[in-house]
Amino acid sequence: MNNSIKLLVLVFITLLSSCSSDDEGNQDTNSNKGFLKIGNQTVELSQGYLENYGIRGNAYNIDFSLRSKSLSESEDGAVVYFELFSSLQDNLAKGEYSFGGYSEATAYTFTKWAQSILGKNINPGKGDLSVANGVSIKPLSGTFKVSENGQKYKVSFTGKGTASIYKDGVLASTQNDVAFSMQYYGDVKKSEGKTFTAKKSNSTSLLQKDHSVIFN
Repeated sequence: MNNSIKLLVLVFITLLSSCSSDDEGNQDTNSNKGFLKIGNQTVELSQGYLENYGIRGNAYNIDFSLRSKSLSESEDGAVVYFELFSSLQDNLAKGEYSFGGYSEATAYTFTKWAQSILGKNINPGKGDLSVANGVSIKPLSGTFKVSENGQKYKVSFTGKGTASIYKDGVLASTQNDVAFSMQYYGDVKKSEGKTFTAKKSNSTSLLQKDHSVIFN
């Protein structure tokens, strides 16, 4: 009789352990995961954003952004921004996106306006993003890959670009051909893209994008 009770207790404990492991697995599956790596620095990414700017040429102008949980003055944070052209109206189509031009608006390309930032005190600017202490990099080559685009997005990027290093809000130095990469798996917050017009001394009025969605 005692042996039977011990066996039942053992089975019960095993079942509880199995359920607990399943729950932890489900929580792990449901969480957003990602990272931005520039050189030898890495920061985790926790939320994705997709902004639809409508049709341009024969493709759809869709911006994809990521951010870390914190963007403070006391610890390193990260923001990733890519302007892409997709063959789908409301989503980034699965596949590999290469470096391309904005005026050509070719599906499966990303533009030079892409920007990734890693450091302390990251701020939104009109038409740009800035960091007080850290590095900002704009890609000149690489591959942006979309593996999943349903309820969860799975994306990655590997490439090189020109890195600008800032100290106390001032540009300290630049480096060419700096390798950087990012990965993300998780949900995205979708919205209609917002633009504004900014006048520049060396050009006519230029349509630029508002990055505040990343910081709200």
